[in-house]
Amino acid sequence: MKGKFWGIAIACSPLTALALELATPFADNMVLQRDMPVPVWGTAEPGETVTVSFAGQTKTATADAKGAWRVDLAAMDASRENRVLTAQGATETKRVANVLVGEVWFASGQSNMECPIWDKNPRYRDGNGGILTQMTRRPFIRYAKTAHRWSVRPAVGWKAHWRDYSPASFREAPFSAVAFYYALELYGALEVPVGIIDSSWGGTRIEPWTPPSGLAARAALADIAHYTPTEDPAASCNKSLHQQPTVLWNGMVAAYAPFAMRGMIWYQGCSNAGEAHSYCEKMHALYDGWAKEFENPALRLYFVQLAPYKSNYFQIRLAQAKFAAEEKNAAMAVICDAGNMHDIHPNNKEIVAKRLALHALRRDYGCADIIDDSPVLKDWRVEDGKFILSFAHATSWYVYNADFSMDVPGFEVAGPGGKFVPAKVLNGNADKRGTLAGRELVVAADGVAKPCRLRYLASAPYTGALYAFDSGLPLGTFEIDAREAGFDRREGGAAFGDALAVPELAGYRRILAAELPAARAFKDVGYSFDRTADAGTFSRVAYALELERIDGTVDWVVAAMDAFTPDASKLGVPCAKGTCFQQAVAQLVVRSNIASVAEGARGDGIIEFFSTNYSKRGRLDGFSGDDNTYDFNDTPNASPDPGYGSMQVHDAGRGATVFAYNRFNGGVADIGIGPNPDGENPDWTFMGNADLYKSRRLTVLVK
Repeated sequence: MKGKFWGIAIACSPLTALALELATPFADNMVLQRDMPVPVWGTAEPGETVTVSFAGQTKTATADAKGAWRVDLAAMDASRENRVLTAQGATETKRVANVLVGEVWFASGQSNMECPIWDKNPRYRDGNGGILTQMTRRPFIRYAKTAHRWSVRPAVGWKAHWRDYSPASFREAPFSAVAFYYALELYGALEVPVGIIDSSWGGTRIEPWTPPSGLAARAALADIAHYTPTEDPAASCNKSLHQQPTVLWNGMVAAYAPFAMRGMIWYQGCSNAGEAHSYCEKMHALYDGWAKEFENPALRLYFVQLAPYKSNYFQIRLAQAKFAAEEKNAAMAVICDAGNMHDIHPNNKEIVAKRLALHALRRDYGCADIIDDSPVLKDWRVEDGKFILSFAHATSWYVYNADFSMDVPGFEVAGPGGKFVPAKVLNGNADKRGTLAGRELVVAADGVAKPCRLRYLASAPYTGALYAFDSGLPLGTFEIDAREAGFDRREGGAAFGDALAVPELAGYRRILAAELPAARAFKDVGYSFDRTADAGTFSRVAYALELERIDGTVDWVVAAMDAFTPDASKLGVPCAKGTCFQQAVAQLVVRSNIASVAEGARGDGIIEFFSTNYSKRGRLDGFSGDDNTYDFNDTPNASPDPGYGSMQVHDAGRGATVFAYNRFNGGVADIGIGPNPDGENPDWTFMGNADLYKSRRLTVLVK
């Protein structure tokens, strides 16, 4: 309710209370940005003349019909002198005391940015924060901590509270650990005042932080751009109202714009991990919107690639790297060596901030001798069954493992069959101290004579141990696909509707259709077409699954079989509590444009439709399966129900998956056609890959 109060009352206050006021950022102990024009703005009576004075400058403005006024101070040198900024109107004067001039930055994102340097929870704070907040006294570093507030419209009329770096301040207002260290690094290197604003909120998505102007500029995000935030939970696109598009920009950032600042640091992505295919676009929208609203086309955006954790963030890390490559004013800090597999909030935030600060020192503050970028793949080739890789920002390499071994974990290679297997870096040990010989990396896998794909840090534990020798920065997530276009595709249709046109579906009638969500629970989306009540009697049932790739082409499969239930309402996604079909089905017929899927009359099939979790050990008598992997013969659990969820059809004769849709009760779903070539489980369990596709369509038919 507090957030809603701010969203309604505060947004209206400057239009009704027209006494002289300075805008949100202008409060005692603040820092103004050096070396660029500095907007100063606020409200007054319409037509009232306001005179702003600071550091020998005097600027005058007249409040417009809505009471808004603004002046722009000329660019100033850095200053440690605590001076007073005044705004004088017709009848009153506002004074802001202890104002410094230096470097101003904005810190934003979700919980790993919000994670404080010190707070009462020892499991959610920096590991050294208890020491540092007692001993750090930097009167020329100032910070402002923004309270959580969401709003359906820009919320203004409230005041920032600036504090200096002192033990008393840190105890009063817990402050982002990443921002704490970042400002400390800049101050130590530049010896000028530093101001940093912390507006962060754990668990939040990127869309709430994005201004409408940023969303409107990206055609691919039109659906989000057209969304109108609401204060009605029943009408919201999210269960949590503060997760609606633009509402955190409105509540926690808009009041600061167009405050002059050098740039922003950003640490977010976990809450969007299920939508990697669109995250790069969303990062562009975030950046474009902030640059526009802060009137700063050179605004810097330095951000953090997600740290290792037990969740697979491979695809969203690739999306983050793609954005960094595309936006000239952005740069990414790679921290693949600084995660915690047991804690999504690693408590070493100093290394995160230091790597962010490297970008600022080289790109903004003239430290040309700094290498601030982690290695980036530049070129590759395949020779004699080996990948030969060359990189920018790396002329030589070293390996650091806790046991001092020379093994380089994290590389995997796949051949024409598609299954990834662990690979080795073949470069020799140059000096017995962990240094690799050679500038290029040579990577190969035993038994893979014709490597087609390579990936790095896509499998647990997702932790890197390979560094550029000169910079000490780690190599981050990347992948290579050397397959030809159309690999594993049969000739023929690759568009929506081709699956439903196969002759094997002649005489079938459609009873269910759905757009399968990538990361939301299926029950929260439901069916776009439902005629189960009119299904009548039937003896056959068919499933058509269509997956649209990023390039717009469609992979598809059709599986038809004898009906396993006379109740049409139970033929769809088995998300209803108590749903469990695990049995052989007769007269399975399969068609697909994926070459690795065996077509035609397949004899017996197996279905595993579970609303629950399931275990690896086989349950069906007469069928083999592997008790060490999730495949075509697993065992459903009694609880939780609903649980992970499984909707799988298998070719019993081959012991091979025909299609799978798992984890449809929440989280990033697993989805695939044919046996899974990319992970250890043939039935796609734990792949978390649904976001790789632009869309996913399921159609159920009967005859």
